Order: sequence, then C-alpha cells, then structure tokens
Amino acid sequence: MTVDLPAPTTRGDVIASWQRVMDAGFRADRHAPRHLAPAEVSDRRRDNALGESARRLQQVFSETTDDSDLMMGVFDADGVLLWRGGTARWLDAADHLELVEGSRWDEASTATTAVSLVMTDHRPTRLVGAEHYNHALHALYCAAAPIHDPRTGSMAGIVGLAGPIEGLQPSSTAFAASMAALGEHEIAAAHSRSLVELRRAAHARLAGIRGPALLVDRDGWVADSRGCTAPDAVAAPTEGAHQFVPGIGTCVAIPVGSGWLLRRVGPANPIIAELDLRGEPSLSVVGDGEEWRTVLTRRHAQILLLLAEASESGLTSARLSRLIFGDTGHVVTVRAEMSRLRRAVGALLASRPYRLAPGVTLRIAKDGATTPADRPLDYQALLDTPLGGKHRRPA
Repeated sequence: MTVDLPAPTTRGDVIASWQRVMDAGFRADRHAPRHLAPAEVSDRRRDNALGESARRLQQVFSETTDDSDLMMGVFDADGVLLWRGGTARWLDAADHLELVEGSRWDEASTATTAVSLVMTDHRPTRLVGAEHYNHALHALYCAAAPIHDPRTGSMAGIVGLAGPIEGLQPSSTAFAASMAALGEHEIAAAHSRSLVELRRAAHARLAGIRGPALLVDRDGWVADSRGCTAPDAVAAPTEGAHQFVPGIGTCVAIPVGSGWLLRRVGPANPIIAELDLRGEPSLSVVGDGEEWRTVLTRRHAQILLLLAEASESGLTSARLSRLIFGDTGHVVTVRAEMSRLRRAVGALLASRPYRLAPGVTLRIAKDGATTPADRPLDYQALLDTPLGGKHRRPA
C-alpha cells in the first residue's frame, strides 16, 4: 500500500499510526490537544492505581537526571497527562506545546506520539523529530513505556520523557522503561501497605469470628483470613449482596475499616444471640464457631425485639415504620436503619421481609433474667419508649 507519509520512515508502527490519523482527517500543521476539566483530572488522579506513587517517580526523576531540558510526564491508560516534572525552563516550553496536566495525548487527540504508540502496542518506544505526525512536535524526541498494575496485569499508566531533538539521549527508552518498572514496584508496595493497615485496623473484628471468614479491601484483595485457605483475591464485594467464595460458601460482605469482612451467610449450626437490655443495649453471639459482642443503639435493640416478636413471618419496611413511628411514612428511614443494623450484626438477619436468619435463637437479658425471645416476655417498656419523639406502639 502506498501512503503519502509526512516524513520518510521504515517503522511499521509509525506508518500504521500515520495511516490511521490521516484516515481520520488529522492535519499535520495543526496541534491542539484536548483538555479535561480540573475536577476530572483530580478524579483520575484519585482513582489511578499509581496514586501517591507518582510522587515517588517525580522525586526519582528530579534526583537522577541532570538534563535541564528533559521533562517527565505520567499519563493514565487513556493518555491523559496527570503529573509532570522538569525544570522551570523546560516546563515553560511544555506549556507552549500544551503539554500540561489534563491534556490528552492519545492518537485520537494528538495523532502519532510516543504515548499513543504505547497505548496501541503496550511496549516501550521512542519517537524522534519528524516521526511525530504533528509539525509542532518535530523539534522533540519522546520516549514512553507502559506501567502495568502488578496485581492485574492491566495498564495503569504510561511514563513519558520529552526533550529537544538536539539533546537526544540514546538511553532514553531504557530510562523510560526503568521509571515504569519503578512505578510498578511502587504500586505493589503501596498495596501491601494498605493491606497491612486494613489487617491491623480490623484484627479484633476478624478474631471474633471462629468460623471461616475473609478480610478484603474494597477491590477484593485478601488482607487476612480465618478458618479457610485464602485466595489472593475475590470479586469486589457489594454491600448486602451475596457472593460465593471457594472454601467458605455463600458469603455476605460487612463494611469494616477500609475494606470488607466476608462471612458465611446464615448459620450452618444453631447460634444463640443474647440481647442485653440491662444497661446500654448490646448483642452477644455464641455458636457456629463464633463468639463476639457489639453495642447497639436503642433503636436497633427495638428493631431486634420487633423482628423476634414477628418470628419467621418477618416484617416489611412499611410495617416496621408503622411499629416504630406510628405511620408508614418513614420507610426510607427504616431501610437506612436496617442497613446500619445489618452492618453491626451481619448474617444474623435476613431480608425480604426483614427477619432473624434461620437457626438464630434470640435471648433477652433484662432485669436479671435471660429468656428466649420466642416465649412470652414483656417488651412493652422498651417498645413504647419514644425514639423519634412521638412514638406510640400501635396495636
């Protein structure tokens, strides 16, 4: 195929890119990168796997290069420049070329660049002078390399170097690849630190579960486990949703610290839950390999009493609203309270309708006596206590 190229070259990747951008109608004499709004740039920085690790790349770059005309940029996988570094002299030149944070350097935005080639081929590369499609970039040489997330293998970003063509460094591609390798190391190290912090913060909660359980971060990476052979990761949990975990079974996710506690849904063996009303309400659980205690609000204690009284038939959110507030106009509030209660007691509750999970026996400790909740008991004092300012328990 004969292509009217902007400049002579034998590089197949460059020729293929030029052909694509010419087919798209790009003009070589026009350079106008697209720019994202500052708020979106901030969101992309926050959500990028590199995160604070990008600062480490900038530090290493500034400490190891003595080239006053070299700039480093860290781009996300979409080719958006998120961080950059270099001398004031070179950053002024970069500003003139719109090589600024928030600018897009993918092929659809700036035609053939080192960054766009990495996005296409996922390997380190370099463009020199007229190999760039846009005339405005012909005075530069640019090298770039992909940064892969070592946890998933996906491309988390791209590190790029740029400088004047008269200062071309033969080792620039190797330098870019080394910086990318450092970025991958920093991602792995930062993730290890976050798992250690999660493990430390949630250790007591996990220790209270003697059955199989996993402690995972928000993305499903396992920080700690109990009573099972833990995989490296599971599917990212969703609050209230059930998911199957090999070695444990069907689990429910309970928010804890900066992650999730995955525990088996419903008891496999009988569980005794004791609601202590002799002071500040609290719930203690013994059975099925578990032993733990949590303090409850008075409203949550009230809800547990109502659910116990309803037995297996359970209660809808509308019925709970009527029992607690005297009308059905507080369904949203009830659902929010139930969500918070389920965070506290996990698999002890079932939903649709709300009820105690099968196999759970609730005992009430009150006034020095402990009584199974399925026996007649005078709950009236607590049930009639105003929680919303106007509660009267309806018949």
